[in-house]
Formats: sequence, structure tokens, C-alpha cells
Amino acid sequence: MKIKTLLIIVSLLVMSVLTKPTFVKSQQTENCDTLKAADKKSDATESEKCLCEQNSAVEKPTYTIGESPFGIKTKPRKPTSRTRRGVAASPGAIERTAHTKLLGKLEIPNKDDLSSPEVAGLQKQLLDYRAERRKTTEEEWKRFLKYRVRANPSNPILSKRLAARIADYNRFEDLQNTDDWQRLPKFDWRERGLEVGAVLNQGKCGSCWAFASVSAYQSSWELEQLRTGNSLLRDIVPENSYFKRRPSVQQLLNCISKTKGDCTDGWHGSAFAFMVNSHVPHIPDRLVFDQDEKTVIEEYTGRKSICTDPLQNRLVKRGGKLVPPMIGPEGIGGIPKDSDFNLTAADRALAWGYVNEPFDKMPSVEQLKSALIKHGPLAMPMWADHCFAVYKSGVFNGHNNKSLNHVVVLIGWDDDKQAWLIKNSWGKDWGEEGFAWIQYESNNVGLFAAWIQPSPINKEMPPTQ
Repeated sequence: MKIKTLLIIVSLLVMSVLTKPTFVKSQQTENCDTLKAADKKSDATESEKCLCEQNSAVEKPTYTIGESPFGIKTKPRKPTSRTRRGVAASPGAIERTAHTKLLGKLEIPNKDDLSSPEVAGLQKQLLDYRAERRKTTEEEWKRFLKYRVRANPSNPILSKRLAARIADYNRFEDLQNTDDWQRLPKFDWRERGLEVGAVLNQGKCGSCWAFASVSAYQSSWELEQLRTGNSLLRDIVPENSYFKRRPSVQQLLNCISKTKGDCTDGWHGSAFAFMVNSHVPHIPDRLVFDQDEKTVIEEYTGRKSICTDPLQNRLVKRGGKLVPPMIGPEGIGGIPKDSDFNLTAADRALAWGYVNEPFDKMPSVEQLKSALIKHGPLAMPMWADHCFAVYKSGVFNGHNNKSLNHVVVLIGWDDDKQAWLIKNSWGKDWGEEGFAWIQYESNNVGLFAAWIQPSPINKEMPPTQ
């Protein structure tokens, strides 16, 4: 009887091993929430939970930890993967199992739109504009150098400014041929002159999906200004037009439907689809009215509120056409004359997509590198566990690959470290001043990584009156 019982137990163990998906490679031997519950230590801090995960890990940790960036010392009364650290889960907290059903939960790019004559025409316009601007930039650069040499080459102030402009021009030249960049042993977009935006803090609102989407879009726009030489010409030819993008996280949070995203959860693909199918929500200098009809400036509040974007969910024309929809005391439509909103009121992104197909498969390191070089910083989901919440420095190498609950921005890599360089939205007190190194494929990082392409700016912008 004992032998029969033993055989049954062995058979069940073998079946559990054979049926476990091969792509789930959890580093943990036992869930630490379970361990803490068994020890009746439900009030453990994030750091204590992390130590539990580290002690049960197969691989020795290669990172240091600190305290939770949100000041969360104890476990919430009813903790969930969505609310534990103010991070957002993917739709339905997608579990990577062999039976995952993504249809109806995962936003997918509109292939008909991607192949439409409008998008194809704008893509060609973008490439033509790059070629045109390259020629203009090179001509202006020659005139600029000639003027500087004649002005006063011994002036230390002028020499310092010239050195800075030369560095900018060299970056512009490098961007004209990036075919071999993905083979570089290390890469950081910041070192290539790209402004990836300030490290912000989402607070206890699970709006990481919105922060990552807005950051990726803005970085892609800035990258286009580098590629076309607009950034350089702005410095060497003062009267040169230079259009900025100032997307608003708060407006995205407010105006995307609740089923697509809020402070509980959200999806970067839904945010990108909104920017492509409607418009890119803008701007800290937008005028809004409270109940007493007083004008206020709305900034990020850490909570979803009423959509006050005048464009609401309108489908606008791509290309940055001026549509001043506001009322107020200053300028046309009440918008300050030098407002960024005056230049990009009706901007609509051109296209977006996941790094690879099928979408629910982990992209290779090479695919992620290639997409990062081609499109600029990517919105990249991962699983943020207890140790990631209190990460301080080094290379994070957890392998808790059970799901997705957070979105970060990919900006670089280092093959020596075998790690990605990411930008987070938990403030500068977290990680290495808001940035982190994450080992390739650690905690599902890279799964469903996505890019977005801004529309080329309408060169015939109406003058501000």
C-alpha cells in the first residue's frame, strides 16, 4: 500500500514538471508572501520581503537595495499585485502560461492603418524631410564655422560654445548612419545627445503605463529633431523654427477611457493606440476651468479626473496642424503666444507597434536593440517584485517571471553587464537616480516592448497672431 501511494506521488510530481511551461523560469523556490504568512509576519517591509526572495534565489543577487520609494513600510490590508507598490498591472494581470488568451485584453496595432496611403505618404514625407534638412544643416554648419573663425577664435567663451556645437554636429552626423549601432557592446541614448526627459514620480497612482508611453513618445520626437538637424539649427541659426512636444501624462490619464487605463491598471499599447487613433494629449500650460469659472493650471495629480482636453477623443489630422480650441485672456483662443500648445494643439502620432510578432513571445536581445536604435526609447513592461521595488544600484538579476505589472522605458544596454538600462517613474530617490540596470530577460523585462512614431510636423504652420 505504501509503495502504491509513493508511486502515485512520484507520478504527480513528474506530471507537474512536464506540464509546467518551459518559458516560466522562476528564481524563487517558494513565494515569499506565503512564507511570511506562515510565519505570521504580514507586516513585513518591502526590504524584508526582498531579503526573503534573495535568500530563496538560485542566483546570487548582483544589486543592492534600499527602502520603498513610496514610503510603504507595511503590507496593505488587502494587497494585490496591482496596488502593492503603486504600479500598474497589464490587462487582466496577464499570466504567461500555455493557455494565455490575449484577444480582447491586449491592444494590437491597426494593420490597415499602418499600410494605408496616408501613413505611407507621411512616412515618405518624413524621409524626404530628413534628406532635405540634412542638406540645409550641412550648409548652415559651414556658414556657422566660417563666421565663428572670423569672429574671435581666441575668445574663451566663444571657444567653449564652439566646442559644444561641434559635439552637437558630430552627433548629428553619427545619426545619419546607425546600421551598426546595435552591434555596439554598450549604448546609452543620453550619450548620443538625446533628451530622454526628467525622472518623474507617479506616486501611488498605478500610472506607470502612462508615464512610460509619454516618455517614449517625447523621446521619439526629440530623436527626430536630432536626425533632421532641427536641434542643431536652433542653436546656430536663432531664427530657425523648432517645434517641441510636451505630452501630458495627466491628460492621457484623464481622457483615455477607464476600461483602457486608470490608477488601478493600464497598458502602454492602449496609450499608444490613443495617440495614433485620436491625438497626443498635451500640456502643462493648458487652460482649464474649475466650478467657479476660475482658470487654473492642471499638473499631474496622481489621480484620474475629468477630461478637460478640448480635443477630447476627436480624430485629428496628422502632422501637427494648428487648431486653437481654447478661450481665455491671452493670444488666439486664450493660449499664450509662445505656448507649446499653440504649435502642437492637434498633433497625432503616425504609427506604433510591438517589437516582435507574435506579440506574446519574448523578443530577443537583438530585436530589442534594433528597435531601440530605429525608433528611440521603448515602453517596456516587466514584473516588479519586492526586490525591484527597493532596488538601489548594481544589476538587478531577479528571475521572477510569473507575470507583468509595471512599465518602464528602455534607453540603453551594456553587454559586459548583460543588462538593459531603464528609466523608471518612481522618482530620483529610487535606484540610480531613477534609472536602473536590469539583466537581460530578468523578471520578463522586454515582453510586449513597444515603439511609437510621431508624425512629421506640418512645415506650413500658420503664424501666431
